[in-house]
Amino acid sequence: MTDIAISVSGVSKCYRVFENQRSRLMHAIFPMYTGGVEEIWALQDINFEIKRGEAVAIIGRNGGGKSTLLEILTGTLTQTAGAVQVNGRVSALLELGSGFNPEYSGRDNVILNGLLLGLSKDEIVNRFAEIEAFAEIGAAIERPVKTYSSGMMMRLAFAVQVLCHPDILIIDEALSVGDFFFQQKCFSYIRNLHAKGVTLLFVSHDMSAVRDLCSSAIYLRDGCLNLSGEVNSVIQSYLKDHFKHGIVRLQPSDQDDQIETQITKSLSFEKAPYWQCEKTFQDKATKILAIWIEDSRNESKENFEIGDYCQFKLLYCCQESDPVQCSIVIKNRYDQVINCTSTHNLGIEMPYKTGSQGKIFSINIQMMIESGQYSFMFSLGIIGSQLNQGVTLDETPWLGPLNVTWDYSSETPLFYGMFGLPVKINLADSM
Repeated sequence: MTDIAISVSGVSKCYRVFENQRSRLMHAIFPMYTGGVEEIWALQDINFEIKRGEAVAIIGRNGGGKSTLLEILTGTLTQTAGAVQVNGRVSALLELGSGFNPEYSGRDNVILNGLLLGLSKDEIVNRFAEIEAFAEIGAAIERPVKTYSSGMMMRLAFAVQVLCHPDILIIDEALSVGDFFFQQKCFSYIRNLHAKGVTLLFVSHDMSAVRDLCSSAIYLRDGCLNLSGEVNSVIQSYLKDHFKHGIVRLQPSDQDDQIETQITKSLSFEKAPYWQCEKTFQDKATKILAIWIEDSRNESKENFEIGDYCQFKLLYCCQESDPVQCSIVIKNRYDQVINCTSTHNLGIEMPYKTGSQGKIFSINIQMMIESGQYSFMFSLGIIGSQLNQGVTLDETPWLGPLNVTWDYSSETPLFYGMFGLPVKINLADSM
């Protein structure tokens, strides 16, 4: 038996797209008509091999060709050029439930899908109890699939695919539906399958899941194979390219001389700010003028390792009659807020009559978060009379990215996962 599970050589896929309805009609009437057609190459000259038992991720931005490649590997789509060889039984979690007949019951669909996967009816019947128990949909197994929720559909489809003992398991963003605990169950089962020698091909935008499940990765960009290799290095390349198209560090286009003077006078050293207020905002009574990012040695920095202290310095002017708070919000690469901290939450009173020279507010944050790229935003606001409410006076745009890194290949991290939580351990001889 060959040790190669999947071999892809020179695979390309071209779609012919009609420019408009008239072009489509002309082609229907005159097949030899060549005008009004645009060729779109979803894949171009893709080459790679996956050995039996490997866990490989395919990553890239939307439109990069990932799903097209998986459809070719599973045989639901034919390539325009090149050759594909797949050795072994394939289970594919692409569009879960798309092969179900909505009028049939869950039980009937399990049998039908099992037959399509190449199992005999006796094999399906012998495994049915295991599939039913894994799906955890109870009596709904006897109801028509059209009555299922998307989560129930996903549970049953996943159970059918993974419990059919595949040699190769292909997953395309199929685990985003369903409750948290079932997702954990699925990931655990996938790891067990891989440990037993099943080849895994995994597509996801969740880089944490990619890093956790896979040892190597393939990065597709605009239909071409941009990079392949060890998973962490490929992820780093993908994120670097991704953020070139995402958050851009804002630079002021036209600085105000008065603001420049305030910044210079407010600091005992000459250091260019990370971000600076634009001239259009100078008429505000309360405003954020500039932000610096430094390390624990007061040196300008944008790249930190896990556990490093990141020091934000904020220069602001304020002329208010009520107390003011300063807040910082941090988001991860999935646009999720991972932390929001304010002076009010920390019990710190800020000067709210600063004069024309302004004041500097400094906040130190230990970067106990997983490696990745993060954006942040500062705001000034008046504390409201009701709990957790207030009025925003000024805020920066979303800035970044801040880079948090760690060399997982040579050093043990301070923690595993998304966050490093405070932990205390007490050892005792008895309770």
